[in-house]
Amino acid sequence: MKKHLNHLHSMFTSKLWPLPLAGALVSAIVAFVVADIRVPAEATFATYLWPGDAKAASDMLSFIAGTSMTVLTTTISMTLIVLQVASGNFSHQLLRDYIQSPAVRGIVTVYVSVFTYAVLVLRSLDSDQKTPPQLAVTISVILVFLALGTFIWYVSRVVDMVRVDTIINASVKRTLEYSDDVAEADNRQAYPRPQVPDHARRITADKFGYIQKIDLKPLTKWAEEYGATVVVDVRPGDRVISGQTVARYWFDPETAKLNDVDEDLDTEEYREQSAEDVEQTPPSFLYLDLERVSGEDFSLGLRQLLDIGVRALSPGTNDPTTARHVIGQSASALRELVLDAPQPTACFEEVEDQKEEKEDQEDKAPKEPGRLVLWAAVRTPAEMINAFSSQFRRYGSKEPGVLIDLLQTLELLEDSTKDPELLNVIADQRKSIVAAAKRDLADELDLQSVLHAVRADSSLHEPPPDEGV
Repeated sequence: MKKHLNHLHSMFTSKLWPLPLAGALVSAIVAFVVADIRVPAEATFATYLWPGDAKAASDMLSFIAGTSMTVLTTTISMTLIVLQVASGNFSHQLLRDYIQSPAVRGIVTVYVSVFTYAVLVLRSLDSDQKTPPQLAVTISVILVFLALGTFIWYVSRVVDMVRVDTIINASVKRTLEYSDDVAEADNRQAYPRPQVPDHARRITADKFGYIQKIDLKPLTKWAEEYGATVVVDVRPGDRVISGQTVARYWFDPETAKLNDVDEDLDTEEYREQSAEDVEQTPPSFLYLDLERVSGEDFSLGLRQLLDIGVRALSPGTNDPTTARHVIGQSASALRELVLDAPQPTACFEEVEDQKEEKEDQEDKAPKEPGRLVLWAAVRTPAEMINAFSSQFRRYGSKEPGVLIDLLQTLELLEDSTKDPELLNVIADQRKSIVAAAKRDLADELDLQSVLHAVRADSSLHEPPPDEGV
């Protein structure tokens, strides 16, 4: 059931048609209700609602319906052009974000709703009656002004959406927002990956796709009930292939709780089994899609930035200024990820004395955690920095400004961490940048500028020489 609800939520948030469909249904209900409301002609405000007759109302509703369809087709054409520009000049990873944008979904919803309302009210007009439904016609006039304002807002948003500065800034904000959500999630802690025994069983993917979401709650509950330990080695955003191992698990039947399981299962007999004899299948926990989506996959924003920067460095584009802008904007996102790095998920079994409420809990020593029931990997800052710096170095090795900006970014990250693994990655990337500069920079002045940046970075982390030396 939960899998179907997640699929339904994904459909409503990632597809274009659900919101316009909902708007059309609401408009149809409103049209059917107000079409039967007629204000007596002798009422003082009747002429303010609609001073004309049924023929004038019919002409205006026909004009509204026709104009709405014309503007809607124009809007769709503009949207397709924006999508083509975004995918061709920036990154194909941005297409879903454009479809999910409030501007695109909002204007299509408004004009579909206005068209539906106008057609249904027009259908309810009776040529034999002199007085039309004044309230319904007045609402249609209000909807015209609403649609006009929406169209002006959409045009201004479209112009802004294709600006590279806006796209870069939006990707950085999206990365920081989703990484904060991941870092603040429950059971996130710096716990090392447990040693997986040789007899551990494997969970494999049943189809190809990109991981959209990993639902760990049912998997954790299952592991607690049956005395299992689960290690999930994939992360949101990873590409999996049918048959690929995504997790491993093993049993310790003596630790099983067996509280909410099948009544036909003999508790004592289950606990006396050997780990190899247990036959229990873990629940489904992976949600796949044919493309990466924002959300739990907080690294997608960096992937979009990397695509924009690398494409700017291609011979067909040759725009190193945009690439350097991407590096500068990405540096702030990488630094935040380094300062508040997302941690793996580690879920432990609660012991009985930890379930009871205690007073003055802050003054007592922390309790030892219970048995580890689940561990799930996370995308580390070292991994993202390595991928980010490597591609810019590879494709921008002939641009001294790009290499210098990379060195400055590595310096910023080096000053923000004391993690040995991350410091080793930064040191290796710095060496690779120097090697790329010596290999690809033919001009001696360009090479010296890069080497000077390396020496300037190194001098910040070395003690100054003695005076007089």
